Amino acid sequence: MKKKFTTVTVAMISAFYLNLNAQTINLDTSFGNNGIVSIPLTGEADDLQIIESTDNKLFVYGKDVPSSVSLTPNKIYKLNLDGSYDTSFGIGGTLTLPNYVSDFTIRPQGSDKILVSFQKTSEDPSAQISIRRYNLNNGSLDTAFGTAGEFTTTFNGVNGFRNNNTVVLSDSSILLSTGTRFIKLLSNGTTDNSYGNNGIIVQNNNGYILSSGSEILNFHNDKISKTTSTGTIVNSFGSNGNFTYPASSYYFSKIDFNRNINSLDLDNNLFYNINTAGSLSSTINLTNDNNTLDFYSNFVNHGNEFYFVGESTSGHPFISHYNNSGNLVQINNQNSYKETGIDGSYTSLIVKNNSIYAAGDKYTGNTSYYIIAKYNISNTSLPTSEVKPEKSNFNIFPNPVNKGNTLYFNRAQGYELYDMSGKLLGKEKSALTIDTSKLNTGGYLIKTSEGEVERVIVK
Repeated sequence: MKKKFTTVTVAMISAFYLNLNAQTINLDTSFGNNGIVSIPLTGEADDLQIIESTDNKLFVYGKDVPSSVSLTPNKIYKLNLDGSYDTSFGIGGTLTLPNYVSDFTIRPQGSDKILVSFQKTSEDPSAQISIRRYNLNNGSLDTAFGTAGEFTTTFNGVNGFRNNNTVVLSDSSILLSTGTRFIKLLSNGTTDNSYGNNGIIVQNNNGYILSSGSEILNFHNDKISKTTSTGTIVNSFGSNGNFTYPASSYYFSKIDFNRNINSLDLDNNLFYNINTAGSLSSTINLTNDNNTLDFYSNFVNHGNEFYFVGESTSGHPFISHYNNSGNLVQINNQNSYKETGIDGSYTSLIVKNNSIYAAGDKYTGNTSYYIIAKYNISNTSLPTSEVKPEKSNFNIFPNPVNKGNTLYFNRAQGYELYDMSGKLLGKEKSALTIDTSKLNTGGYLIKTSEGEVERVIVK
C-alpha cells in the first residue's frame, strides 16, 4: 500500500492505563474469523479508518476503489464488538455513500447522528465540498439536515481540499474550514447568520482543523496555528499564535484529553509531542526495527502511552508501542509485532477495554480485502513500583442516562467532565454523583482521579 496523508480524528483515551516494560498481544479468536474480519472489495483498498461509535460499536470506513467509474466506492461498515455486522445499519451493516471523489471523514454529532464530510467534485479551483448527516442507528440520510440531508459549498484554498475540515462544537453546531473562510452551521445544517457576515468569517486556513476546547487548531505542512472559533489568533500559543515544525512534511495529528498535540511525521518516522502552550515537549525517533519497518501510518494515545501501526518492509502489518516516557515497549519480546500471516498494512486503530482493534487491508489471490483485527493485551512485566492494592472496578450508572437524571459513581471519586471535543465542562475533588440537568444530549467523557476514562451518554 502506498503511504499517504491519512484522516484525522480526535484521540479517544481508553479506560484502562498500563505502565508496562513489556506486553503480550494475541488475536482474540472470538472476534470475526479467528480474530480477523475480512471484507472483500470489488476494487482496491484505500486507507481504512476505524472509530468507536457513540452506541458502543465500531465504524470502519473507506473507499472500495473501482476499476469502473460507474461504481460507488465510498462505504461505511458498522460492526458489533464481536466482529459481526450490525445488520440494522444500512444494508446488512454496510452503508454505501454517494460516489464523491475524495476520501471522507466521520464525525459524531450528539448521541444519535454522524456527519460525513467529503470533497464532492474535483473541479479546481471551485471544488465543491459536502457535509451529509446520517442517523446512527440505521444509516438513513437525515433529510432534516441542510438541504435534503446535505450542506454544500466551495473550497477555494490554495493547498486543495482536506477532508478533516469539520469540527462539531460543544452545542452540536458545526465549524467548516474552506481554505479562505470559516463557515458556521447550526446543528441542523443551516447557516448560522449570527456568526461573522451571514455565517462566514474570512480566515486563511489549510482546510484541516481540530477543536481544542473552545479554540481551533489549523494544521499546515510546516506549522500549527491556533485561533478562536471566530478566527482571532491566540497569541499565547507558540510564537504569535503559531508552532513551527522542525521541518516541512506531511503530519498526522491528534489532540489528547489534556489538549496536548501529538503529531506523526509520515515522511521521517518522527513523533512530536507539543504542549498546550505551543512548545515542543519531546521528540521520539520511532524505531525502524533493524530496517524491517517501511512506514508508520497512524497512532492512538492510550493512557498517555502510544500505539502505532503501519507496514513492514516485507509487506506485513505491524504494531509498535511507546510508553509515556518515550521509551519503546516490547510486544511479544519484539520491538514491533508483525502480523506475518497477512500481506498488507494496518492504517488505523483504537484501543478499548484492554484490546487493540487494528484496521487495514490485505491482498489475497486476485482480491483486495479490508480487514479489522482484534488483539487482547496482557501484562508480561509490571514494575514493582506500579503494583497497587486491588480495588473494585469503578462504575458509573445508569449509562446511558436520561437528561435531568443523576449519574452515580459506585465509590467516591475525583473527576473531570469533558465533552467530545475535549472541552472541560466541570470537575470535583471528590463526588458520588453528577447532575445532568445542565448537559446537552450527547456523549461525554469522565476522567477520574485514578486515571480511568469512562464515556457516558446523556439522552
